[in-house]
Amino acid sequence: MRFIEWAGVRLFESFVEMPRGWVTNLLEEFFKHQGSLEKSHKIAGRWENQYLTIDHAPSARIPMRFARNMGKDGLDISSMILFEAPSGSPNPHPPFWFNVAGKGEKTGLHDHAHGSILSAVTYLQAEENCGHLYFRKEGFEDLTIKPEVGKIIIFPPSLLHGVHANHSSTERISFAFNLFPFPLVQSEIDGF
Repeated sequence: MRFIEWAGVRLFESFVEMPRGWVTNLLEEFFKHQGSLEKSHKIAGRWENQYLTIDHAPSARIPMRFARNMGKDGLDISSMILFEAPSGSPNPHPPFWFNVAGKGEKTGLHDHAHGSILSAVTYLQAEENCGHLYFRKEGFEDLTIKPEVGKIIIFPPSLLHGVHANHSSTERISFAFNLFPFPLVQSEIDGF
């Protein structure tokens, strides 16, 4: 577990407890419910975000609870987990999703600054050379973090980030999500 001070922001990197159990279960749930996946948009021919309901991916609760607790204990940020899109959100999907990147595929620079207070990503399948997560802020050298199965990174949702191209022989599969302010005040969500 480590806190990263970079470019005036604080990030948290750790491994979620007992990754072999929940990672295996979450991957099985993801593959089992391929027919129920909802997809948001394609970038360079790849579906960027793939969504399941919490009923189809109940193991997702484990990393989400871990991030909520670490946000409170380590970053002093109280947050809550939502399993459905917040009322008034322009995105009808739940605020958690899977990303799958095959050989040569990457995730472009983006942020999650839409009413959330914390964002997180954890890795379910990550071989050597599968592409590092990177954070970018003007005036600073990029911060890069190596993906590893069971690793979680918690960060401010407004922080620009992306993932370099996957140069491994297997797909990189990550699970990402947003946490929301606690208590949830409608005026904080209406800014979508």
